[in-house]
Amino acid sequence: MTGHSGSDEEIASRKKHFGPNSFPPPKIKSIMDLVLENFDDPINVILLVAAIVSIAIGLFKDGFPRGLIDGVSIIIALMIIIIVNSVNNYISEMRLAALINSSNVQEVAVHRGSAEDTHTIDGRDIVVGDIVSFASGMKVPADMIMISGQDVECNESDFTGELEFKLKTRINDKSSKDGDACYMIGKSLIVKGSGKAVVVAVGDYSLSGEIERASGVGSEPTGLQDKLEVMAVKIGNFGILCAVLTFSSMLFRVALEMTNIIPCGCGNITNCVKIEPCQALTFEFTMKNRLWTEIMNTFIIAVTVIVVAIPEGLPLAVTIALSFSSAKMRKLNNLVRNLKSAEVMGGATHICSDKTGTLTQN
Repeated sequence: MTGHSGSDEEIASRKKHFGPNSFPPPKIKSIMDLVLENFDDPINVILLVAAIVSIAIGLFKDGFPRGLIDGVSIIIALMIIIIVNSVNNYISEMRLAALINSSNVQEVAVHRGSAEDTHTIDGRDIVVGDIVSFASGMKVPADMIMISGQDVECNESDFTGELEFKLKTRINDKSSKDGDACYMIGKSLIVKGSGKAVVVAVGDYSLSGEIERASGVGSEPTGLQDKLEVMAVKIGNFGILCAVLTFSSMLFRVALEMTNIIPCGCGNITNCVKIEPCQALTFEFTMKNRLWTEIMNTFIIAVTVIVVAIPEGLPLAVTIALSFSSAKMRKLNNLVRNLKSAEVMGGATHICSDKTGTLTQN
């Protein structure tokens, strides 16, 4: 067999109909995508809201620039978290893409328009209908059917889970009915023999492409993220409860003063001392009315209670610790794509996989 002609038109036509022998490259997230990912964590969202509220309250009470101190300190902590997370994940994304691209590089000898002469091309340029000349030690570049050769064995354990090598025979009436006897799976390893095979499926349409597409799943929150989220909810609820109690008690004091139960200006109902001179509380809608000033101050105190309850240093400490761990692992050639992966694997006591080495659910 001579294969197809190898003309540019022929190759373009086959790529159009059967697809290229390459998989979609891993999507490299932009810095902006990685920055926005940080706000999937509810603690970071709470920190951002707390910073905005702190700045607003600070400017109202203490003016500029003293009123910015608390809010800006929270923003600085949040920025450190975002920068460390985003930069680390971006570097890992780039290294992962380079690693995948380098692993797909393979030179393959194909027959195009000649039964004797071969052309060495990049395995990613193979198209359906190419006649590939293979030998032991070579990775099968695409799904192929063996048309000639003898004593050919392939290691397909990554796909079948079987440790025994699969004996391959050239296609004939018997092997064509035997299923996989003449079928060579792309990305499997030829451990013995040599021969020729015709390419029948490439890229996404090959068996490995189908498996890779079916196995793509989204990430789930880690144990630490779940615990931090629960803690953030508890802290938020407790802070809100304290704020409501604070606001209610101070409104109660205002109500007692307006009904003349306690003297004007009394700040402590258990030990009231009338303040002279004191402007009585009324419902007059003016900015000089002490009632609205009291309510505004009460609201500011209530919000401040919520803000100060948030531990802005905790997520920062966790991020720095995980970043340090992933940097140490990277030096040992252990690529950590996401910071949270270091926390997940660090908390693993047993790793269960099937006989192919694949981590599967349940």
